[in-house]
Amino acid sequence: MNVPATREDLMIVNMGPHHPSMHGVLRLIVTLDGEDVIDCEPILGYLHRGMEKIAENRTIIQYLPYVTRWDYLATMFTEAITVNAPEQLGNIQVPKRASYIRVIYVGVESYSFSFIMAWPLYGGYWCTDPFLLYFQRKRIKRVEGVGIIGVEEAINWGLSGPMLRASGIQWDLRKVDRYECYDEFDWEVQWQKEGDSLSRYLVRIGEMVESIKIIQQALEGIPGGPYENLEIRCFDRVRNPELNDFDYRFISKKPSPTFELSKQELYVRVEAPKGELGVFLIGDQNVFPWRWKIRPPGFINLQILPQLLIGEMIIDTPEVQDINSFSRLEYLKEVYGMIWVLVPIFTPVLGITIGVLAIVWLEREISAGIQQRIGPEYAGPLGILQALADGTKLLFKENLLPSRGDTRLFSIGPSIAVISILLSYLIIPFGSNLVLSDLNIGVFLWIAISSIAPIGLLMSGYGSNNKYSFLGGLRAAAQSISYEIPLTLCVLSISLRAILEAQSKYGFWGWNLWRQPIGFIVFIISSLAECERLPFDLPEAEEELVAGYQTEYSGIKFGLFYVASYLNLLVSSLFVTVLYLGGWDLSIPYIFVPEFFEINKAGEVFGTTIGIFITLAKTYLFLFIPITTRWTLPRLRMDQLLNLGWKILLPISLDIHDMFPMVTGFMNYGQQTVRAARYIGQSFMITLSHANRLPVTIQYPYEKLITSERFRGRIHFEFDKCIACEVCVRVCPIDLPVVDWKLETDIRKKQLLNYSIDFGICIFCGNCVEYCPTNCLSMTEEYELSTYDRHELNYNQISLGRLPMSLIDDYTIRTILNSPQITSE
Repeated sequence: MNVPATREDLMIVNMGPHHPSMHGVLRLIVTLDGEDVIDCEPILGYLHRGMEKIAENRTIIQYLPYVTRWDYLATMFTEAITVNAPEQLGNIQVPKRASYIRVIYVGVESYSFSFIMAWPLYGGYWCTDPFLLYFQRKRIKRVEGVGIIGVEEAINWGLSGPMLRASGIQWDLRKVDRYECYDEFDWEVQWQKEGDSLSRYLVRIGEMVESIKIIQQALEGIPGGPYENLEIRCFDRVRNPELNDFDYRFISKKPSPTFELSKQELYVRVEAPKGELGVFLIGDQNVFPWRWKIRPPGFINLQILPQLLIGEMIIDTPEVQDINSFSRLEYLKEVYGMIWVLVPIFTPVLGITIGVLAIVWLEREISAGIQQRIGPEYAGPLGILQALADGTKLLFKENLLPSRGDTRLFSIGPSIAVISILLSYLIIPFGSNLVLSDLNIGVFLWIAISSIAPIGLLMSGYGSNNKYSFLGGLRAAAQSISYEIPLTLCVLSISLRAILEAQSKYGFWGWNLWRQPIGFIVFIISSLAECERLPFDLPEAEEELVAGYQTEYSGIKFGLFYVASYLNLLVSSLFVTVLYLGGWDLSIPYIFVPEFFEINKAGEVFGTTIGIFITLAKTYLFLFIPITTRWTLPRLRMDQLLNLGWKILLPISLDIHDMFPMVTGFMNYGQQTVRAARYIGQSFMITLSHANRLPVTIQYPYEKLITSERFRGRIHFEFDKCIACEVCVRVCPIDLPVVDWKLETDIRKKQLLNYSIDFGICIFCGNCVEYCPTNCLSMTEEYELSTYDRHELNYNQISLGRLPMSLIDDYTIRTILNSPQITSE
């Protein structure tokens, strides 16, 4: 279906995923006349091809691992329909406890699916930001009345799920078919009458609420029953020498337990997040289904998509010097003069660079200790040059520019983010006589300079000509601005030297840490949010999908953002040291180091050096807190992050000088505060307890463990067994094996000439091995298939016929029974 065009120069846009790992999902080929959609062609992926035929050649137990590929966001529903169909066919009674557990798991996945579908499309980018709340209301108005589906139209198209209920039909299979134990819970079917995009969004939001109600009722009323700990059985199992046998590992596999399907037919359906997910099953007194037909809700609902988009606007669819005359002596004087001019400039830059490299190395080592890993150890002694190696790699990587973006803004953005943070080091007093720029308005200058960084983030997002980058830049800037205000209000003075002198008068107990404990906590929280560190790394959380404002960056420009984050972390730690921990003044009771080295006396070089050392030591000791927090606390949502900044930290920082009335006003939240502090303390204790354990990382390829049976490596081929039937070619999802044969007319048989498989393209699904009628193909445990030239991965019958090394003969393998974890027990 298409509409007449008003222009001759039409634009064809591909709307959908571009990443190679997203080859199995939907994308749209949209034809545009200006901003109006005049044609739309949905293109479905091929990830689900052959699922029905695979089911007809597997037992139910063997087929269960395949069904999660139907829908990666609703895997529990695909598994539920896979077991419900044979259970109803064989009249198998499911225990009440198992039914409740299924309802709980399905409810959790239904909530997460509705959250993923509804939140980013309509609310995630706008409604959590107080500055952009006005745009959220206009966005809701925009989706209202878009993509309307009437009642008769929804029925004629065979729609189901939220698309059907948003058109005014109260139809939910959990109420209609009464499967599992949904009739024992109190919940309502969510529906709307208008049938537009806003109605479908409201139905999703309502289903999230109902899912929570069902989960709470199921958790409260779950009946008792037996359970089994399968992990104990794995450790109690006696070592079986047959597991290391060559025939068992590479040629044959033991069958899984199963049951026969009776000779009858049955259609079973469940209410999945997308709609009605059904399976038509025919049994034939065999362990394999005779017929397995899937009714996918997503494919059926997508039929109406072109009709909804045509005539709408594209913005609604998702919802971018000559020195030769000098003599040699004069020349050397000029060179020396230039060098001495550059020394004061490059010395701080070199020191800051070394400090950032030290932070990266410390974070990797501490994180490795917490996670019981070894950490970097090959690049330099103890791996201290690993960050330098990473930076060198980024420096030589290709620098890509968006073809339709603003090149100037795109290039200036990372530089502004780095320069604005570098300028903050000018006012930090590292020692009594070492301040690059001793200004009376040092704090105000730092606040003014740090306010420039969000501009760089906005420029980067806007210059990328990418909606994900622009929205990520807006969110990052909103986060930075939200926490700059309480960060500023925590500082009582404008002169950093005055703050340090006030703390040094009374020694250790004169530190502002004891004078303003609440201000210290607020400053730490605000600093973590400014540095985009966990639990406030919302811009980095977007990197798991589209990288936020860094989506289009590569090479050294991406490295500048990486450096800026650690520069900001270091400068924040230095300000914490100066404002709350006494700076270069040690003054710990019974330790009179400052008086011994005369740190506070002017003109003492050695004393100044010790003062710099004490300042940096406090700074790096404080860095242990944000690094440990990264692996302790979970990430906040955008609304929780902004609520914490505007509704909690801002009132506290405004009332920081009148603490007792503030505490009286917050007495109602005392119990919740104590409980949260206890939970956070317990989390830190768990993190620190793991840091004391020895690393158990296996250093591959120097040390290896016997891998699980489900791991698949290089395919082994036996030339003399192959009959050139080409079954492997037909069952391969990407038609990868190449079989070259000729027909011998005298004996009327095929003669195999060549056989090859390109492992640079192979997805190691194992279909060719499982379907081979002569067992000439088998999976090995050779995973090291990396080469400098990808064409070398195209193996012929000679390379495929090489026998793999037996696991027993590989001296680098550490068996599970000999591993230190088990022998120590």
